[in-house]
Amino acid sequence: MLGSQAWESEDHVSDASVRAEEKSISDVDFGRNGWRPIVRFIVAFLTGGFVFLFPIQWNGQTTIPLDVILTLIQNASIAAVELFALGIIIVGGVLTTVANVHYRGTPTFSQQTVDRLELEYWRTASVFVLFRLAAVFFAFAILFDIGPAWMLADPIVNIAWGALVITVALVIPIGAVFVNLLAELGGLQFIGTLAQPVMRPAFKLPGQSALDSAASWLGSFSIGYYLTRNVFDRGGYNKREVFVICTCFATANLGTVGAVAAILGLLHIFPVIVLLYTIATLAVAAILVRIPPLSMVPNEYIAEPDPEPRFTGTVGEYLRFAFNEGVSTAANGDSIPRASFTGFIDGLKLAGTVVGSVLTMSMVVLLLEAYTPAFEYIAEPFVPLLSLFGIPDPKLATIGIILGGAEFFIGSTFVVQADLVTQVFVLIVTSAQAIFFSAPAPMMVDMFDDVPMRFRDLFLLLVMRTVLLIPIAAALTHAADTLGLI
Repeated sequence: MLGSQAWESEDHVSDASVRAEEKSISDVDFGRNGWRPIVRFIVAFLTGGFVFLFPIQWNGQTTIPLDVILTLIQNASIAAVELFALGIIIVGGVLTTVANVHYRGTPTFSQQTVDRLELEYWRTASVFVLFRLAAVFFAFAILFDIGPAWMLADPIVNIAWGALVITVALVIPIGAVFVNLLAELGGLQFIGTLAQPVMRPAFKLPGQSALDSAASWLGSFSIGYYLTRNVFDRGGYNKREVFVICTCFATANLGTVGAVAAILGLLHIFPVIVLLYTIATLAVAAILVRIPPLSMVPNEYIAEPDPEPRFTGTVGEYLRFAFNEGVSTAANGDSIPRASFTGFIDGLKLAGTVVGSVLTMSMVVLLLEAYTPAFEYIAEPFVPLLSLFGIPDPKLATIGIILGGAEFFIGSTFVVQADLVTQVFVLIVTSAQAIFFSAPAPMMVDMFDDVPMRFRDLFLLLVMRTVLLIPIAAALTHAADTLGLI
């Protein structure tokens, strides 16, 4: 597994003679952007940070502004929200079907139609076509109460539709508005640049990989993959660096973690969850990059090597450097209203690819859990391990973690009725697993075929990540509980 014969090619360039140029930040010529980009960057950065991370008091509880926005929308008209969710599921199912019919060649559509409908975006594996189409059936059955009583039992429908679908359908497009403000108007560039001094010593990665990681964290894993692919094609990354970035840093993004936290009723401690999830992700990455199989991937380039310069400077110089990079991005970005609208549209598209699969998988999982002992048999061997780490409801936690490797939403929300400590623990583990086989794993295999990434390699890394995450997440969760943070 991950042997050199599967990786190396005589057409690829070894890094034996590659030397990165060293530069001082004091030598960098900072651009003069004027006051408008500075204001745009600051407003977008503070707005995004406020909505996701700033604790406020609402109805006697401490929560974050995103939770308040969701509550107000649902209180205004839950019927409208349900129709909105139904529309997302229908559109997602239709466009997915059209895309896969086109790319199978029976029949094909004009290039104008392909571009207008963005069919490449909706293209997916056959199993997820079935999931999204089945979701249309489930949605109509639930909303109009058409179907067998065993399928439409309240405990199943309340979780699959009431807790999962409604929350995901709202959180993704609304959260995407504020995520896009951070990504398009300099927040992403600011965070990525500020993290550059840490990436090489801690993770053996170029500083610019912090941008890919921040893109995955603030936007989505697909954005992170595309950035990584772009740099890889230009000789900025070698194969090992690509594999490390994709499997260690393209974890669940801030918006989706927020969606799950909303489902679990944990938004009041969301800043704590983000902190714990971030620490767990970084700790696991620092370990995995130093051991096989990641340490065995050759440092080969597929293009003429062009490694980034290694910048040196004081903390103050790096802050100035990061601020300048953020403002420069804002200067070339859209206005705040346009960036917000673009984020909302992107969120709708992402919801169209996610909500249907979430509904189908949650219905299947909940039905299996309600009427069969399948998951109990799967979880039984691992329950003593979680009990050893002091996790309440160890069986629920085990099932959630196992499901998390297939689909983040289903795994993390499986513990919706579990103890608070269990919910936080499972959310940390599933958020940081990174290699979900519902979408990230197939996309990695497809996008980086010249690395190449194989499913068996990704499965091994998923197991290794999970094994490392369990004790780390348990320690973090118990520490936060002891300190009264959760």
